[in-house]
Parts: sequence; C-alpha cells; structure tokens
Amino acid sequence: MQQEAAPAYDIKGRTMSLEEWDLKIQTENPVDFTSLAFHGCDISRYYEAQGLVGYFNLLNGPTYQTLVRPFWLRESIYDREAAKLEETEKVLLHSELEGKSREEMGLEPFESIEIRSSIMGIHVHISEEIISFVLRRTAEGTYKAGIKNVKTNPWNEIIHQTIFNSKEKGVYADLSMEKKMMLKIQNENLLPKGGGSDQPSLEHKIFLHLFIKGEKANVPRYIFRHMIHQLRESQLKNRCWIPYGRLISEILHQGGILNALSNMNFFTYEQLGTKTGKIINGETLKNMRLISKESYKKLDTNMKESDAVSAIMKDFPPICKQDPLEVQMNFIKDHFATIGTKINLEDVPETMYEGA
Repeated sequence: MQQEAAPAYDIKGRTMSLEEWDLKIQTENPVDFTSLAFHGCDISRYYEAQGLVGYFNLLNGPTYQTLVRPFWLRESIYDREAAKLEETEKVLLHSELEGKSREEMGLEPFESIEIRSSIMGIHVHISEEIISFVLRRTAEGTYKAGIKNVKTNPWNEIIHQTIFNSKEKGVYADLSMEKKMMLKIQNENLLPKGGGSDQPSLEHKIFLHLFIKGEKANVPRYIFRHMIHQLRESQLKNRCWIPYGRLISEILHQGGILNALSNMNFFTYEQLGTKTGKIINGETLKNMRLISKESYKKLDTNMKESDAVSAIMKDFPPICKQDPLEVQMNFIKDHFATIGTKINLEDVPETMYEGA
C-alpha cells in the first residue's frame, strides 16, 4: 500500500457511470478446513502447497462496504498507456520537455501496472507487489493468460485429465467432492465470479489444474489481473460486481487508510458497513448435497463468523447512503462543527425518510 506525500488530499473523479448503490460487493467466504476434513473433504494440503495459509486466515475478517464502494467507483488503471499519456500531457503544457526522460519531466519512473484510486482524498494504489505482501506469498509460479484458439488448445486435454480423469470434457456432475469444493473456493475466494457465467474459462480451469497438481501458481498475479479485468468490466460494461471485498478492505487497513480516516473523526471501526463472508464448512457440503443430512455434525471447533451490528438513528438529518460518500462525510463534519453532535456513519439511513 502506498500513500503519496503530495498531493496529500485529492478527490478522484468517478471512472464509471454506475452509482455507489448499484455496486454489489462480493465478500470472500472463510474456509473451515477442519470441518471439511471431518466430513470427508480434506483439501487443505492443496492450499498449503500454494503458500496460501495466511490468505485464508485473513478471510474471516471484515469487509468495509462503506469504503470499498467509493474506492471501486473511482479506480483507474495506471499502465504503460496511461504513463505515455501522462508524458504527452506534460509536453503539451511545457513544449521544452519534448524528448526528455520521465525523471526530467518531474514524473516518477513507470515500474509496474497499478490500480489507483482515492478515499476521501487519500491516495490508494494496488499492485501485484502489494497483493503479494498482503497474501504473504511471493509473486512467483505459473501464470497463463491471453490463451488463443481455446477450443483446439492442447491445454484442454491436460486439464480434462486432471479435473475429470478423462481426455474428454466432462460435466460438473462428474467432479469428485474435493474438486467440486475446490471449484467453489476458487469461484468465491481466488477468482471471484460474481454474477458471471457458471462455466469457467480455460484460463480458470488451468488455475484449478495447477492447484490439483501441486504446481505453484502465481496467485498474486492471477488475483491482480482478475481485479483489473473486473474493473474494466465495470467501466466499459457497467458490471456491478466488486470482487475481493475482504482483500481490498485488508489492503486499506494495512495501508493505514482506516487509521488516517479515523483520525479525521469521520468514523470509528464499527461504522464502516462491516460485513463478513459466510463460512464454508461441513454444512456447506450438506447444502451442496455432497454429504447426507445425517452425516453432518456441528463441531465444537467450528469457525465462528464475525458479527456486524448497525442501527438507525431517529430524526436523522437529510442525507442517506445513496448520497456519495464525500457528501455524507462533509455533512457529518459540518454538523459536528456547527452543532457539536457527532453523527455515526453507520446510522445514516439507506434511503431518505418516507422514500424521498
């Protein structure tokens, strides 16, 4: 996580036509591997081999919906094309800079692709390196993307053998219990699908193949590139799903964003629209009809979900959660300065009184 020294405060404009209330956050679901193993689905070894124990440990934590939505709404992709445009704009303003290096133009060197946004004017950058740091897992291993000729690609026979134990393409019903659960975990935690097609792409099948075979995948790169793809879908196709709600929240937390905003007296940790994912455990196997109702047993060691409590304040001032976050924050700040009463962000009603 990086926070720039200057400018210290700079509200970015929206990069998509969606409104905050249109966005649906996909919160990752924690996995109780002990419960799964007890019920005959022992798959923790696949994720241990990928060095993802730390990642799955952090999943049973809060997603800060109040921050994730405006963060996503203002995200932009900083790549080589954006860096080149940055240089062109400099030359347009100062023609004497033509032919100069980025350093001579007063620009930072382009090092890697980043997702850039801001929350209440505080800059937030996400990169493959930052995701690697939060996952506590190096950005190394196999990464397959941009695959052409999908139907005739030799990868098909390889993954069919791995996933379906056959050279021919199978169907979901042909999968073993372990592979059905691994596909569910991939779709909900590693490469979130949101409201997309049930049919995984060839690239996503290769990702699953790498896990099953114990071949190290470049998970930070897969996650970062998937995040970029989903962002472009939101910007270009009005796709309303935000993936990685929990991961983004953890990046904001580890980057000091929450502390910085708390120091501005805008809110406390309890006022962030907190949500926690639904735990995947033995009961999930029962609901998926992979085990019988009689086979399911609730264990004393079952992982517990975090709680999120919210309340509605009576006679609340004329703002609601459909207002942009900046509007809500500025009203709360002005109200405190003028009246001396602190309004909790969590108490802002979803809609105006009587549906106004």
